[in-house]
Amino acid sequence: MKMYNNIELITKDEHKEFGVANVEGFAHAKELTTSMITMSEYYQSCKSYPIVFAKNEEEGWFSVALLGLEKENKFLKDGVWKEDCYIPAYIRRYPFIYIKNEDDLLLGFDADHKVSKEEAGERHFFDKDENTTEFVTNVLTFMNQVQNSTKATKEFIETLEELDLLEASNITGNNAEGKEISITGFWVLKEDKLNELTQKNKTMLCKKSYMQPITAHLISLSNIQKLSK
Repeated sequence: MKMYNNIELITKDEHKEFGVANVEGFAHAKELTTSMITMSEYYQSCKSYPIVFAKNEEEGWFSVALLGLEKENKFLKDGVWKEDCYIPAYIRRYPFIYIKNEDDLLLGFDADHKVSKEEAGERHFFDKDENTTEFVTNVLTFMNQVQNSTKATKEFIETLEELDLLEASNITGNNAEGKEISITGFWVLKEDKLNELTQKNKTMLCKKSYMQPITAHLISLSNIQKLSK
């Protein structure tokens, strides 16, 4: 389930006379059953979603909030997010996205929302001197915050793996027709293994401020039943 349909790298040559339309609502996330989420978002997210761990194609760790079981975001209706539920930064950043170019990350966007500079208003990309606008600067600040938190989250999960605290898990629930659905490819923390850690390792987790996201993750697992409602 993808949010982005037509990704373009923002460049001066191609986009100096363009900007982006305001994206109202969250219809772009209607079929998302997972959303990447960072450690800094766990406290707000654990009240609404199960938070689990996963690996990408390069075997790099990340975490996700589970939003549904089968092509349906259970927290979205008619483009409106469920009241009082935290909206992950991964979804709020749309239509922007980072594009990897060797060792660099460059700003791109879903060109389905490209409009002329006049239509974009304050949401245009380049000013009359062909410098990036304050709008783009603010977008980059937000994107960098998410990127830094993503890196910190990867390091957090790697530590859990090193301590043998993770186990593969199946998430099971019922779809809209009542059919049982089971999804795999996720990991959760083994609470019994956490309790068996040496005092040295427990102290290390505390010093790294990892006990707080661990607690939030464990609390979040009580939300699994929400995926079947």
